This record gives sequence, C-alpha cells and structure tokens, in this order.
Amino acid sequence: MTLVKDELVPVVQAGAEYVFHVPTSSFYELDATTRDVLEAVERLDSVPDSQLSAAVSGSTGADETEVTEILSDLVKLRLLVPRDTKGSADTDPTPRGTGVRNLTLHVAHNCNLNCGYCYAEAGLYKGKATLMSVERAREYVDWLFDQADPDARELGVTFFGGEPLLNFPVVETTVRYAQERAQRDGKRVRFGITTNGTLITPVISDFLRDIRATVTISVDAKGKTNDRLRPYHSGRGSYDIVMDKIQPLLESGMCAARVTVTKVNLNVVETVETLLEAGFTEVGCSPVDAKNPAYDLDGKDYAELLEGFRVLVARYVDEAAEGRRYGFSNIGNILKAVHNGHNKEYPCGAGIQMVAGAPNGNMSLCHRFVGEDEYVLGSLEAGGLDEAKRKQMLDELALKERSDCSKCWARYICSGGCHHVNFLFNGDPQKTYLTHCDWLRAWYRTGLEAYAEILQRNPAFINQFIDPGWVCRN
Repeated sequence: MTLVKDELVPVVQAGAEYVFHVPTSSFYELDATTRDVLEAVERLDSVPDSQLSAAVSGSTGADETEVTEILSDLVKLRLLVPRDTKGSADTDPTPRGTGVRNLTLHVAHNCNLNCGYCYAEAGLYKGKATLMSVERAREYVDWLFDQADPDARELGVTFFGGEPLLNFPVVETTVRYAQERAQRDGKRVRFGITTNGTLITPVISDFLRDIRATVTISVDAKGKTNDRLRPYHSGRGSYDIVMDKIQPLLESGMCAARVTVTKVNLNVVETVETLLEAGFTEVGCSPVDAKNPAYDLDGKDYAELLEGFRVLVARYVDEAAEGRRYGFSNIGNILKAVHNGHNKEYPCGAGIQMVAGAPNGNMSLCHRFVGEDEYVLGSLEAGGLDEAKRKQMLDELALKERSDCSKCWARYICSGGCHHVNFLFNGDPQKTYLTHCDWLRAWYRTGLEAYAEILQRNPAFINQFIDPGWVCRN
C-alpha cells in the first residue's frame, strides 16, 4: 500500500501554518516537523508504506522514531490516505426516515411590496393572490406532529409568504393550536417569521415577543437605496415605515436582517453597519438571484462584494478577539461549518427535515420551490409526502451526483449550492450554478483565514459554534 497526502488547503496566518482537510472539513495547525513530513511524503510520492518512515526520515533529517509516530497520527487523522481513496469522504448520510421537523407555512401568497428582483413574483408563486385558511393551517400542524419522529423533542414552524402578516389572524391562531398540540404530545415547538416589517403593529410585536419568535426582517439598505429596491406597489418607499414599525422588536433584541445584495446596494459595509447600529442582532447578506441584468451581479460586482465582506470579517475578528460577537452572520455561518466539520451531501435541510406548505395543501422541496409543480413532494389530500418521489429527488440532488463539484476543494462546505439558485439559472437544481463558484471559493477561503486568526487571538470564542444546526435563511 502507498500512502499519499490527502486533499489539503494550506492556510498561513501570522506565521502559523494550518491545513483544511477537504474530505472531513477539519482544520489543523501544523508544527514544522509535521509540515516537513507531509511535504516529504508528497515529494517521495510512490514509496511503499513499509519503507515510508525511513524514506521520510532520510529526506527531512528527522528522527525515524518521531517520523513513525507522526505518520501514524496523520493516518489516524486521514491527512495521509491510500492513493485510491484520496479526496473521498464519508459524507453525512442525512437521515430521511426520521420525519420532517421544520415546516415553512406559506400563509399568504400576496405581498404589499413590489421588489423588482423577487423570485416569487411579488409573492404570488405563479398563482393568484391567496391566503391560507385556518383549517388548512391546522391540517399542516397536525400532519407535522403526526409524522414526527417520536424522539424529536422540538419541531419548528416558520411563517412565510409573500408577506405573512397579510394573514396575521391565521398566524396567531396557528401558533396557539401548535402550542396546544405540542403540550399534548410532550414536545416543544418554536416559531419563526420572515416579514417585510411594514405591517407590524404593537399588538403583533407583543405577540411575537410572547412566543419568542425568530423574526427575520427583509431589508436591503438604508434610506432611499432600500426604497428603490423595496417599494410599495404605488412606488412609495418602505424604509422609514419599516424602521418605525419594528422599533419595539429592535429594542427587545429580536430582529435579524436579511439583505439581498444587488447592483444597486453593493455597499454592504454601510448596510451592515447601519442595521446593526439600528438594533438588529445580526445581518446576513445574500447575492440576488433574479435573472435580471438590472439586479444580478457580474464579475466586477462580486469582487466588490468580496472586498466589502472582508472588511466586515476584519471587524468580526477584532470583536471576537475581545470576546464580543459582531452580528455579521455570513462569517458566523462559515465558522460554524468549519468548527463542526460540515461535510454533507446537501447544502440545507430542504426535503430532508424541512418542507414548505402552500395554501392549496401541496408540500414542496422548500419555500423557494412553491409554485413549481415538479418539486411538489406530496400534499395534505394525499396524506403527506410521497416517499418514493422524495427519495428519488434527494438521490438526484446529492453532492456525489454533481460532476461539476468533484474537484472543488470547497465542495463539502458548499454541497453544490442552493437548489433553487441552480434551478433558477440552469433549469435543474442538480446542475451547479458555476457563476457563483469563484466567488464562493474566495469567500470560503476568507472564512478559513478568519477561523485561523480567531484561534490565535481568542480560541475560546470558537467554542460557541459547537452546534450541529444548519439553517437556510434564503
């Protein structure tokens, strides 16, 4: 047997050397001797395992006994592997038979704003303006609890649209019903809502506080820039109205912001600063996916976006060094992925432990696929999910089926990218949207460098990321 160096991404930070192990998404600091041993193995290339210690010792000048111990450790860590297994990974076989745990309820297929880049056609999802009925919402809640794994102690319900607060009475009634069902079944239920914020009232604020909801506000920039991107149908701007309406929630520390980055609002540093100063607990930025040249980013735009992200990362690291968390959630997500060894077949839980329910009773792969008949996985009328279709779709979407990703060092962090983005631009969620790839690799590289710097400046800060959760906020 011949051992070779596995896929490693070198990271040098302030003179210290690290490697990111691609197949396991693990991160290691190397001492000089271990680095020399790895380099020697790479140079020697075809020396049989039985002769490797002596050959490496001769090449590096290190004591052969020490070299033998280092080689043994490197094999255990899988940094050295048999040649025919280089780059292979035992990716997380995400469970499919343990029940859906998170349900996104599309309680309103309508919206009072008219964002030009909206992938859902102002919340209509290729249909007519529709509000979910109380009866339908209760059916969904019952289905969620009925099919849940008995060992699942907590379930999640997120209200989505369109604009879900156009149907607040159903939101309120559904929460109370889900709470009653959770108490009866001996489970916990948590709630979330993604809203544009324009319809929040003191009553709604109090309600969201009472149920400890995770509140995500869609807002793209400050002032007139946001007004240009997120106007009412009349053309009137929404920024000042939103910021006034959500003030009680901001004061309660309950709001996260979701920023869609377009050609119009590329100054992400200003946006993130403004929103954090306004009281948002965290701000996440995502490049637009509109298939519209007025909004979609090109190569120059992505370069500008990356520079802005790097400025924000530097601020995050400086705060982390002092034990404080800066609310730029994009970098927090990467740190969590690296720290937990995120190497999965899928980029999110779509179709696995999360589905979306539409007003008509259909259940889709995720909230972004509502309205696309091909990606309906079942319905309330049919008794739930079509498990055969669900399995076939997940098999087709698995990372191992994506030839475009097979040689990319970031493949087990990215896992092929957002299914809906791939579908939107390529017509098939299985085909990776390659335009994003260079940007994503550069961004993930920035994340690795930030992880290394935090390890040097305040390693205890990293411990907060011991959390297997992985949440899509698109």
